[in-house]
Amino acid sequence: MSEKILLIDGHSILNRAYYGLPNLTNWEGLHTNAVYGFLNIMTKVLEEEKPEYLAVAFDLHAPTFRHKMYDAYKGTRKPMPEELREQVPLIKEVLTAMKVAIVTMEGYEADDLLGTIAGMAEKKGIDATILSGDRDLLQLATDHVLIRIPKTKGGKTQIEDYHAKEVLETYQVTPAQIIELKSLMGDTADNIPGIPGVGEKTATKIIQEYKTIENAYEHVDELKPPRASKNLKEFWEQAQLSKTLATIKLDADITFELENARHENPYTKEAHELFQRLEFKNL
Repeated sequence: MSEKILLIDGHSILNRAYYGLPNLTNWEGLHTNAVYGFLNIMTKVLEEEKPEYLAVAFDLHAPTFRHKMYDAYKGTRKPMPEELREQVPLIKEVLTAMKVAIVTMEGYEADDLLGTIAGMAEKKGIDATILSGDRDLLQLATDHVLIRIPKTKGGKTQIEDYHAKEVLETYQVTPAQIIELKSLMGDTADNIPGIPGVGEKTATKIIQEYKTIENAYEHVDELKPPRASKNLKEFWEQAQLSKTLATIKLDADITFELENARHENPYTKEAHELFQRLEFKNL
């Protein structure tokens, strides 16, 4: 059995927990629902995965290389509610008390850090599991990198699991081709433009046939429907930009020592005191 690292997309899971639980506050009036939900999800997945290593990646407020390339990147997102914003430093404080490695880097998104670390681990023969609510990360799935996506159905959280095989079965394209799809159809969540008039169905057909947007462009006059052919010609530069924006970096310039992420008993004295202050009785 090879060793395993669990990588968590911090903001994604915190966000999911915030909207999945009713408003909770402790005696000081501090909002705690996102932190409480995050810890419950993390604990459940740790029990299932039993990893030797654990790290949580967070986005920073500073602009990333994508924002510098395209001003409107993620420009349609609503600002974070104040009750959630105040819980970001709190979850970092809790994770630090639990001796969980936290990874951040200016200029990169958490996705880039997760992709880079998962690739590092795979090269060392270590399996990686990435926990995130963000389907962009499906492009990272391989036989040794598992993407786990929590979904809430009927008030219960279920987790969808994707290795490369499941991505192909579900989306009819390979993990790497998820990037090609977004280059054509765009992504409203991240405000990636894609090209006009191409939805998921058309994009999937084009990529199934031509494999990449570059190859599709070489055969642009044969593309169906005619509108997709016309728009790919007209908006080719926009498709190329969309591809760059949608591609998760696998070579972010981070110094990450695997040994610093070794997962041991997280229930430290410091964590216990914090849980008491936050009134997390069952934890």
